[in-house]
Amino acid sequence: MIIRLILTITLLFLPACSTLKSLQGNVELTEASGQQHYKQTYYQVEITSHDGTPLRATVYQPALPLNQTAPLIIHAHGFGAFRVSDPYSLYAKIAYTGEAALKAWKSGYWMISYDQRGFGSSGGKISMMDPKKEVKDVSSIIDWAINNIPNLKKDSGTNDKDYSIGMTGESYGGGAQLLASVMDERIDAIIPVTTWYDFTMAINKGATKTLWPAVLYYGGELGSAFDINEETAIAFSSALSNEITDDVIQQWQERSLSYYCDQQRYPQADALLIQAFSDSILSVNHALKAMECFEKGGKDAHAILIQDGHNIPIVDGYTRFPFFSIDESIHCGTQEFDLINTALSWWDEKLKGIPNTEHTLSKYCVSLDYDNGIALTTIEPDYKTFTFKEQEVASGLSGLTEIFMQPIDNFVDLFRFTDNEHFEISPLENQPTGGTLRPLFIPFKQVTQQRIVFGTPKAKLSVSYDEDKSIPLLYVGLGKRKAGKSSIELVNRQVSSLTGNNVNDIELAAISTRLEKGDTLGLLVYGYHAHYMFRSPFWPTTARIEGSIAVPFFEQQP
Repeated sequence: MIIRLILTITLLFLPACSTLKSLQGNVELTEASGQQHYKQTYYQVEITSHDGTPLRATVYQPALPLNQTAPLIIHAHGFGAFRVSDPYSLYAKIAYTGEAALKAWKSGYWMISYDQRGFGSSGGKISMMDPKKEVKDVSSIIDWAINNIPNLKKDSGTNDKDYSIGMTGESYGGGAQLLASVMDERIDAIIPVTTWYDFTMAINKGATKTLWPAVLYYGGELGSAFDINEETAIAFSSALSNEITDDVIQQWQERSLSYYCDQQRYPQADALLIQAFSDSILSVNHALKAMECFEKGGKDAHAILIQDGHNIPIVDGYTRFPFFSIDESIHCGTQEFDLINTALSWWDEKLKGIPNTEHTLSKYCVSLDYDNGIALTTIEPDYKTFTFKEQEVASGLSGLTEIFMQPIDNFVDLFRFTDNEHFEISPLENQPTGGTLRPLFIPFKQVTQQRIVFGTPKAKLSVSYDEDKSIPLLYVGLGKRKAGKSSIELVNRQVSSLTGNNVNDIELAAISTRLEKGDTLGLLVYGYHAHYMFRSPFWPTTARIEGSIAVPFFEQQP
C-alpha cells in the first residue's frame, strides 16, 4: 500500500507507554468470576531481529482464561505505512488488513503488528523485501513470539515447537507473507491482499510505467524518513528513467514468489489471496499465478477477486479512496461475503479447526462489479478471437486529454435514457473512432444478450511507423461502450504497453465485466496514458497497429 498522507499524522500520537523488550514478567491479568484471566490489552515492544536491527511492534493480548491457548496473527503493513500501534489508530479504522487483524484479536487471537524495517519506529534500511532481511525479519518475530507469548496454541502433531500462526497484510505486507511462507514452515495460514507474485510482471523493460515508481519511491522516502537503501533507490531510478538493467531484473526476481516456485520451492502455508481487477499496478494475474504455485505445493488456496485496490487519484477515477481502497464485501455466486468476517472464518478454520458452516467459500470468488459476482472451481473461459486491419494512432497525443474529456462524456450520458430490454442491435460501424486526440476504439462485438467477460485477454499486435520518425509507444486495453451511451469505459482501468516496429505477443491484465444487451466490446488504443507519463515521444508520431485479441468469455450467468 502506498503511503497515505493522512496516516503520517498518527505518528505524532503513538502511545506514550514504555517499550518492552520482553513480555515475561509484564503480562497483565484481570479477575472475572473469582478467577484470573489474561486481560484484553496491548503492549509496545521492541524485537531484535536476526541481524540486530530493532523492530518496533505492538502485541495485542486477547481476553483469555489462563488454561486456554490462542493462535497468533502477524500483521505486516503496506509500503510507506506503519503498524497498527493501537486499536484507535487510523490504520486500524480505515485499512482492511488492520481491521481484520484487530477483529481476530477481539475474537480471541494473539496479534502482533510490526513496523517493517526502515518504516515507522523500526531501524534499518528498506531493501524492498530482501529474503535475507525483511523476509527473515518475519522469522525473528515468530521466534520472539514463541519465547514471550504465554498460552500460544500449538499445532496438532508430533512437533512440540510448531505453533498455530497466521499472517495478513496488503501490498508490501502481502509480499512479506508470500516469501515468508516459503522460508518458514511454521506459518500455517496467510491472507495476502493485493500483492505481487512476480515483480517483473508489473513492469515492461521496454516501456515501464513511470507514475507508480515515482509515487512508490517518493512516498516511501517520506513514509520512512528517507530510509530506502541505495540498491533499492537505484532500482526505482532505473524504472523512472526506463533504463532497467539485468541486475535490477535479477534483484526483483529474487524478491518474488515466482522465483522460488520456478525452483520448486513452494509456499508451506494455506492462502486466501485477495486481489483487485482495477488495481493499476498489481493486476489479478498475480493472484491467478500464485494460486497455481500454492496448488503445486499441495496447499489449500482460494482467491477472492474484488474490484478496488491500488489507484492513482484522478488518473484512476474520482470515486475511490486515494492510492488504496478495498471492497467491503464480495458477491460470490448467490452468496455475499463480508471480507473482514471472511478473514476471521479462514483463520478459525485453519488455526482453530472450526469449520465454516454458514458459507462455502468457492475456489474462486470473482467480482463482476460491486453488486454481482460468480463462483468458480476452475477457470476455463471460452476464448473468442477478434482480428482487425491496420489502424493509425497518434503516439504521444491520442488520449492526452482523457482526464478532462471522460468526465464530460459521463456527464452527458447521464441525460441519455437507454432501455436495454428493448434496445435494437445495430451492425457495428466499419470504421473505428478516435486515434488522433481521443483514444482509438476498435469495436469487436455488440452483444445481443447478457455476457460475462473474465480472464486474461491474449493479444498479438503489430506496431509499425515511418523509419524517419521517433519510436512510438502505444497502450492498449479492452473498452466497453454501454448501449445507447457515447462514453467508452476502459475495462478495469487496465492498460499494457506496446513497443513500436515490433510484434507484441503478450497477455494483457486479467479483467472482469458484465456486458448487457446492446453493449459493445472492443480494443482501446492510447498514444498517451498518464500511467506512462513522460514515456511517449515529445512530438507526436503516427503509428500503425493491427493484429488480433483473444477475449475470455464465460457462459455461466451470475
